Formats: sequence, structure tokens, C-alpha cells
Amino acid sequence: MFKQNIKVFFLFLAVILLFVLIKNGQIFDLGILFRSTLVPQQAANSLLSPPNDIETVYQQLLVENSNLRLLEKENEELREFLNFKEKTNYQLVLTNIISRDPVNNNIVMINAGQKEGLAKGQAVVVNNGIIVAKIIEVSPDSAKFRLLTDNFSKLAVNIGPSQKIGGVLTGILGLGMNLSYIPQEQELKKKDLVTTAGADTKIPAGLIIGQIENIHFSEEELFKNASVSSLVDYNTLGIVGVIISL
Repeated sequence: MFKQNIKVFFLFLAVILLFVLIKNGQIFDLGILFRSTLVPQQAANSLLSPPNDIETVYQQLLVENSNLRLLEKENEELREFLNFKEKTNYQLVLTNIISRDPVNNNIVMINAGQKEGLAKGQAVVVNNGIIVAKIIEVSPDSAKFRLLTDNFSKLAVNIGPSQKIGGVLTGILGLGMNLSYIPQEQELKKKDLVTTAGADTKIPAGLIIGQIENIHFSEEELFKNASVSSLVDYNTLGIVGVIISL
């Protein structure tokens, strides 16, 4: 009889435990007890519940990464300008591009002007002194420059390692640059560097423009022509320097 009562008691206890473990028709989560005692609730929530909008978090990370890359690029540009300034001792004003002319993309506005010493005819450079434009208009707080690829841009240049070959550089409708008036007897080579000749009073000699890409001539003509490729992308200019004193 006693043994029978013991069996009934344990059976009754098992039924009670079963009712405890079953809650609203679902097995009760014993892991709640473990998580509440061993893992802080906030940490458990972050592990078990992903962000409501993963796409938003992903986009934020992309923006942050892009900003870091831009900052790294600007720092590199500033270091190159500093090296150029120390090497040449030119007085240089660093400025940012504000906008481009909506009709002529080769006319660019910057946020420095007469107050900073800018004047018409000065050279606009990037990186380690690569010239990309000349100042054409100045106001007290801003200025405009014309890229060397513009059709109305003209610049006296020297070519090759000896720098004894002269020519005139003109833009090609914003698509590139062309060299003309090169004496027929002068030897040109592809990849020869093209630099400023110093004929402009406000532009120093020796500033790199680009390099010879293709050479065009015929025996009947007095002069050779050549196309010039730039060493920088004119479409991605950001920080530029203006040489205000030689």
C-alpha cells in the first residue's frame, strides 16, 4: 500500500511539472532561466535580435567608409602640396572648387580671390605642381580659372628632357590638349614630358603639364603637331593651389 502511494505521489508530481513546462500550448523556454542568470538582458537581446533595418546600418557603414577615403585623399593631396611648396619656395594659396560653369565645364570657380592675393594669369596647380589651368577672373572672395583643355586656352611650352623644343599648347574642346608650331626638324618621342616655358610672367617655367601621346606630321608641312595627355584627371579636381608669387 505504501509503495502504491509513493507511485501515485510521483505520478502526481510529474503531472504538475508537465503543466509548469507547458505554457499556452507551447513548451516553456528553459533557456530563459539560463539567459536571465548568466547573460545580461541587453547583451542577450543584441545577440538574439538583429537590427530592425540591416540595410540602413549597411548604408551608414558605406557612408562612413566613403568619408574616411575622402579624408585620406585630402590628406595625401595636402602632403603633396607641402612638398611642392618646400621644394620650390613658391607662395601658394590652397583653395577648394565651388562649382563649374553650367555651359562650359572647363570654367571653374574657387573660394579664394583678391583678398588671398589671387590675380588674373596665375597658374593653378595640383599634386606636386602639375599645372591644370590659368586664372581668368578674380573678385574679392572668389576666382575663376580656365582648364588647359579648354578651346580658348593657350600656353607656351617646352618638350622633352633637353627642354629646348618649344611649342604652343591649346585645348581641344575640353577633350584633351594639342601641341602645335613644333619645328619639323625637332625630334619628338612618345611619353616626352611637356612643361611650361616661362613665357607668361606669372607662370614659372618647368611646371609639368603632361606627356606626348601621339605625334602627327607630314613632310609637306613646316611644323609638327602632337596630342598631349594629362597626368591627372581634370574631372575629379577638388583641392587646387594657386601660385601667387614666384
